[in-house]
Order: sequence, then structure tokens, then C-alpha cells
Amino acid sequence: MNSFNDTIAAIATPDGTGALGVVRLTGAQSLNIASQMVAPSGKMLPIKPQFASLFGIIDGDGDLIDQAVVLYWKSPRSFTGEDMVEFSCHGGREVLRAVYTRLLELGARAAEAGEFTRRAFLNGKMSLDQTEAVAALIESRTRSAVKVSARILDGGLRSKIEAIRQELIDIISRIELALDFVEEELDHEFAKVTLPGLEELNKTVDEYIRQYESGKFLRNGANVVIAGPPNAGKSTLMNTLAGFERAIVSDTPGTTRDFIDVTLDWNGIPIRLYDTAGLREAIDEIEKVGTLKTRQLFEHADVVVWLMSPPGFEKPDHELGKFNNLITVANKSDLFEDILIDPVADLTISAKYHDGVEELQNLVTRFLLKDYDPGDLLVLEQRQASLLQQASDLIRSGSINLETNLGLELVVTDLRSALNLIGEITGAVSSQDILHAIFSRFCIGK
Repeated sequence: MNSFNDTIAAIATPDGTGALGVVRLTGAQSLNIASQMVAPSGKMLPIKPQFASLFGIIDGDGDLIDQAVVLYWKSPRSFTGEDMVEFSCHGGREVLRAVYTRLLELGARAAEAGEFTRRAFLNGKMSLDQTEAVAALIESRTRSAVKVSARILDGGLRSKIEAIRQELIDIISRIELALDFVEEELDHEFAKVTLPGLEELNKTVDEYIRQYESGKFLRNGANVVIAGPPNAGKSTLMNTLAGFERAIVSDTPGTTRDFIDVTLDWNGIPIRLYDTAGLREAIDEIEKVGTLKTRQLFEHADVVVWLMSPPGFEKPDHELGKFNNLITVANKSDLFEDILIDPVADLTISAKYHDGVEELQNLVTRFLLKDYDPGDLLVLEQRQASLLQQASDLIRSGSINLETNLGLELVVTDLRSALNLIGEITGAVSSQDILHAIFSRFCIGK
């Protein structure tokens, strides 16, 4: 295992060609190594901390590699909390590789994935949940996802978790104090006073878990499948929602034989939208395969939009009807007056004339977010939500033990275990395995 005391280097910008590229260096020898990049005599770099300076970067033979803007941050006033230097070079791939290679020749070690951010955590520059927010911010696919990740990076989750942690510490300390002198006949009265606090704490934890179930779609996206009988207008709806002709539209039933998809942004949620083959008794082998693929998509769909149209307004079959993520939509509303039928559906639209299509997008996003406003959601990582769920179970167990008078020692054991789990969220309690799992998600140089 590499040491976190040595000096590391990495190319911090994506591979390829661009106007600028950044090579980073962090560790105790950063300034010394950077100085040798610009002055072969080994003189210390004449640069002030947090000031940008232009230097010629040279290789081992003294030949010029590039003209670069050099930024120096002196410990502890840097991202990692260590001495840190960044070279802002011209963005050619070979230029950046030459600078990076020279840093390694001068004694820097190649950084591991996420090692810069890991050092920031180990040096107390950010909590563990904030480091996860950095990764989520980088991976964000919509503006809403950027906002929620930035909010956590700014301490939005840490402050809430710390409030839970402090309340739990307070309850545990009162119970441990009671263990020293509360007589058996007073246990019931003590439980009456303490239980409401535990129950309120559990409500808060459970609310954050519910928000995870909704908020995960902002980060991970959602699969939305348009399904229905042939000629219900599925491909027309697909094209209307996509904003261009993604699917072939025809009056001939069974035109769509295989599913097609497009990625969209609906109210801040990355949506992968599928147009599928019409569901009916297949007339040939190709249509049979298309129908099978459609049904397989249902298993992985977060929302199924069942499209029906006049005159029959065909409902989904029993197998599909058992899904709890089904939204029924009556299409071709422009024809309803001619047939004098009022279909029973969650929404009525005309895909051809774009009527009700925006309402459909809003309906789907409300369904996914469980009516939460994206701006109010506390978007957790799966690891964090799992820890909260385990903590919630332990707090609930402690409440039951307290209420049934099974002994304050058992209550404290449950609550202390819950406290440790809460501490793992922000890194107040951590292990090397947890840290490795988190930081291996990062790119090299972050």
C-alpha cells in the first residue's frame, strides 16, 4: 500500500486536446519538485503562495516543454491541506504527459484514484460525506443534480447528520447517568420521559431515508417505458417528447419491432425514454421477439406509461396491471369529441398536437420524486442511506427495549451501535475498507 506521506502527481483534466490542461502535485516535496521543473540549478521557486506566475517548464535535458501558469498553495491552505502546486499548461495530450512524466522523474509518485480528495479528508479539510459529494458533483448529468451535490459539499448533509448525532449522544448520556442511580420503580417514569425523544429522532432518520428513495433519481436517472397496443401513438409521443424524429411513425400496425431510446432531462431528472413494440398477439417471429423485449423492459422500468387510444382504449393486461409504477394515458384527445367517449386514465393528451405532453412530464417526475421539490431533497448516497436504515432499526429496537422495560443496558447497547453507524456517514467513524470503496470511484487527479 502506498504511503500518504509522500508527494503525488496526476494529470487533473480529461484525456484529449483542449485549450488548457492541469497537472497537480501535492505533498511535502511539492515546492522542491516544482522548483526543479523551472530551474535546473535547483533554486527554490520564487513564487508567493496563492499567486499565479508564468514559468517555462523544462525537461531533464533542459529543453523547454511548455510555458505554464504555476499556482502554489502552502499547507494548510490548500485543497488537500498539504503543500500543493498546479501547472496550468496548454492542453495538448503530449504536453501534459511530458510535464507529468518529469514530475515522476523528480521524485513524485503517481497518484491513485481519488487520492487528492482522500488526503483532503485525512487532513480534516472535508468530511466523508463531502468527499462523496465531490464525486457526485463530477458525475452530475443535470443542473438539479449539480445543485443538490453542491449543497451537500457545502455542509448540507453534515449539519443534519451532526444534529442527529448530538441528539443521540444526549439521550445516551442521560440513560447512562440513569443507570448509576435510577431505582427499578422509577424506570417506567424515565421511559415516559425518554421515549418521545427517541421516537422523534427516528422520524427524522426515516424521513431522510424516504428522501433517498426519491432523490436517487436526480443522480442516477430513471427508465421510462412507453408501452401500449399497436397504433396507440407511442412513436408519435416519443418524437414529441424527444423534440425530433427519433422513431418512424406510420399508420401500419407493428411498425416498431424493437425498442428505441433517447436520453432527456425532465425537470432535472435524467430520463432514458423507451419507445417499444405494440403489445398484441404476434403475427410473425420478429414481432414476437420485439414483444418479448418490451416485456423485459418492464422489469427494469421506473415508470411505465401505458398509452391507449380510441376507439377501444385498450387497458394493460393483468400481468402489466400488477406493476405499481404504471401511469395510464389516453392519447388522441383531438378525436374524443367525434366518438363521445370519456376514457378512464390518469391523463389525457394529444401527442400529435402536443396537448398535455408537458403535464405528462410533470406527472412522471412527481411520481418519481414522490411530490418532493428537488430543491428540498436531501440526496444521499446508497452507502449513507444504508447506514441510516441500520441506525433507524437500532433506534427502534432501543425504543422497544425501553418501553418494555428490558433493561437500560440493552437500550444503551442499541443506541451506541446506532451512534457508530451515524458516525460512519461523515467519517467520524471509518475504516480503510470504507475509504477504499469510496475513493476508488474518483478519477485520477481528484
